[in-house]
Amino acid sequence: MNSLQNHNNVLTEYISQNWKNDAFFGNLVLHGCNPMMIERYTEDQQKIPMETLEKVYPDIKGNIQNGSIYVVDYEILDDIVEGIVKKSPQFLAAPIMLLQQTEEELKPIAIQLKQKPGEHNPVFTPQDKPEAWLLAKIWVRNSDFYYHELVSHLLRTHLMAEIFIIAGYSMADQHPLSRILRPTGRYTLPMNITARNTLINKGGFFMEYTAIGHEHWEILTRATEKITYESLCLPDNVKHRGIENLKNFHYRDDGMDIWDAIYEFVHGVVTGCYKDDEDIQKDPELQEMVLFIYKYGFLHKSDCPSSLKTREETIKYITMIMFTCSVQHAAVNHGQYDIYAWMPNGPTTMRKPPPKNKEVTEKDIMDTLPDITTTLVAMEVAHFLSQVPNDFVPLGEYPEEVAYESHMRDPLMEFKSTLMEIGEKIKRRSAFQEFPYEYLVPAGIENSITI
Repeated sequence: MNSLQNHNNVLTEYISQNWKNDAFFGNLVLHGCNPMMIERYTEDQQKIPMETLEKVYPDIKGNIQNGSIYVVDYEILDDIVEGIVKKSPQFLAAPIMLLQQTEEELKPIAIQLKQKPGEHNPVFTPQDKPEAWLLAKIWVRNSDFYYHELVSHLLRTHLMAEIFIIAGYSMADQHPLSRILRPTGRYTLPMNITARNTLINKGGFFMEYTAIGHEHWEILTRATEKITYESLCLPDNVKHRGIENLKNFHYRDDGMDIWDAIYEFVHGVVTGCYKDDEDIQKDPELQEMVLFIYKYGFLHKSDCPSSLKTREETIKYITMIMFTCSVQHAAVNHGQYDIYAWMPNGPTTMRKPPPKNKEVTEKDIMDTLPDITTTLVAMEVAHFLSQVPNDFVPLGEYPEEVAYESHMRDPLMEFKSTLMEIGEKIKRRSAFQEFPYEYLVPAGIENSITI
């Protein structure tokens, strides 16, 4: 048994023992497969009626104003037509969940399973009977599975990377930026073809074993409309979501460390190849790549660049591409078996509709969760997607003929040294954690999307 399998088994065992715990549930929002949803909650986001919340939390308005309340909203799943598994109808929710940050932890405090308040859409809280609160949390985990796999994972890493890679062919092999970008596309195109033929095709996993069926195309369409350049640049994304002050958010902190390291590496390469901003503007191959991505990746959105005018803009843009194709993919890919192997922690489908009241029993929970066949297939898929390729190439590794080029040598040596320091920092932190977050240890981040 290799170290990865040991790691998977240890974390899966931990999850099976702690998945009902509210503090651990909140921790998964930050350190599971999908750390991309949480945002600071503001008074203009109030889809959950304030009068309902105040009955349970009299000081909720003050906590919203002081920035300790956060939200995860799965609006993208609203009104999606539900699918069928083995001739049986399946069911979807579109939850809104509020969480509260304390000095010690992040905990869920309220869950509304559908977008519009109503008599048959109760707001669940930890004060409800345990079975009702647990089932509400399971529904959130089910919705998070869909958003994670289709949006955070497939769309925002695999499919965006595909656009970046194809666009990059506008640059000749010997172009200095092509030299650092080509390795970020190794194996990605054939891997995406495989995904289309096995996971999202007719007869594939999402069609046959989840509640979204054919509607995954509708979810992808909705999510594509929301992609912005800002959302792919981690520093901007963190600021936009208002999550700068979330405590113990290791995805954010590790990701920012590596973003900065990539940025400094690209800075060294760009400033070594382009003497000034005019050189950037006069590079037709670079400008053609950016325009292609603007048309086919960003769909002509006004807040996305269609050209690059300065070296600074270029450094940020290339950093975004490299980060998406390596670090961001690792964050949403590597933990899939860890998080989903214990089925109630991430059910792939639900066999009963969301509860219309709080009279929930253990039988209701068991009748809602997937059957054994669906569970086993889902575990197999999660295990496959978490594998490490035999010819793994870590972030920062380049062929010798690239690594020793004059404009690459010194920036690359510094880059690799910084990545090593980040890895050591994460390992020191992990020594004191029961549920360590190690998905962004640089030595475990592939230089491209290969799985």
